[in-house]
Amino acid sequence: MTRLRRRRESPRQGTWRQALLFNSLLILLAVLGARIMTNAYTAESVGDVPDIQARTETRRAIDEAFQTIIPKGNVARAFWADQISRELASRDFSAARGYLLAAPVMLERDDSRAIMAAADAEESGSQDERLAKAALLFLPNETRAEYQRAIEPPRVSMTPDDQGQESGETGSDDETTAEDAAPAEDEQSAEGDPAEEDASDAISEDGEPYTPRRAAAFSMVGDRADLVRRAQRWINGDPVDSMQIRLSAISLIGANDTGQAASQARAISVLKAAGRARRLTPDYRTYLTERIDLAMPEERAFGAVRDALSQVAPMAQLEDQVLQAFENSIDPQGLARLESDLAAIHRIAELTSPSGAVTLLETAESPEDIRKLQLIAEAGGDRAVALTKQIGPRVLKLAQIGVKWSLNLALQMMALTAIAMALAWTALSAVSKARPVRHFRS
Repeated sequence: MTRLRRRRESPRQGTWRQALLFNSLLILLAVLGARIMTNAYTAESVGDVPDIQARTETRRAIDEAFQTIIPKGNVARAFWADQISRELASRDFSAARGYLLAAPVMLERDDSRAIMAAADAEESGSQDERLAKAALLFLPNETRAEYQRAIEPPRVSMTPDDQGQESGETGSDDETTAEDAAPAEDEQSAEGDPAEEDASDAISEDGEPYTPRRAAAFSMVGDRADLVRRAQRWINGDPVDSMQIRLSAISLIGANDTGQAASQARAISVLKAAGRARRLTPDYRTYLTERIDLAMPEERAFGAVRDALSQVAPMAQLEDQVLQAFENSIDPQGLARLESDLAAIHRIAELTSPSGAVTLLETAESPEDIRKLQLIAEAGGDRAVALTKQIGPRVLKLAQIGVKWSLNLALQMMALTAIAMALAWTALSAVSKARPVRHFRS
């Protein structure tokens, strides 16, 4: 009886161990698989320069999305021209140019072939410049004239003496920021100066598109005197946005580094414009606030600036003291993380325009969304702006990130394969040891 009882208990113990091992491997397989999927398809894998495959797939998704926005029953060319006229009326020239570039996928097949043939016949300019110039020919005369008038840069004839005088006046005007000029006009500030932003799309008298300049003059950072005035209001307890003040301080501190001063100033200007126009989603604004707090803690900056402003000094010396107080409040590691986000935003503005970057930015809720928008801008340029105004946050789904292989990902895949093999072996072992249960009578 004792031997028979041991024989009965031995298979039970083995089955119990195998069941525990099977369940443990199953849980480990699910956890590691989820981690691999996250690492492989996360937007962080896009990097600063997405690979050609990701851009190609995303561009294809953008073209397919443009084909779906034309309502049924409408003539494609009429709908396309109406969208361009509407964007011109709202002074969004980046979106208007995006519709021009999307003409081959939005219009009928015959029109598309004619546009491509006209673009191929051009001998100068980039592919997008030649395509935009060819698409202009298919607009109604009134809309075409409206587009050319709207984006045509000013032509002023001056004598050499007038030029010298004008340059002196311009130098003083450049110190006036968009915030000082119109602090209450949030939406206008968000769009920036359209004449400066999209003068690159203008057509010269000889019919050649101007080289894109992408709003080199667009700035909402302000100067050091403006920073002192706003800091004084902050210290006095006036209702000001400390996030915007700290962003301006970070940009002015970074102005000492000529290598990244322009790109950082542009990115911060886009963020300030979107924030003042209330076009940032609550989730992304919360994330951005956390990033700025890590780069320049609010309490530390407030105390340092308060001490700097408590001293009586000439304005020039006060500017140095306030800027130095902000600089002493910076956390280098936190600033490095913020600069990574600013680099992505600058790239989006560079590929589209500052106003176009604001349009794209208002769909983001996380830093991963910013990476996706960067990929979409890399693939579509101004097309992304026009499409975002049509489909909104759904544009994020068009980012085809793909799998970016690395040594870490390869090792994880090997571990996942080993776990799967162990799981299969455990299951087969349990099945092979399974025996029919016999009932004995006492």
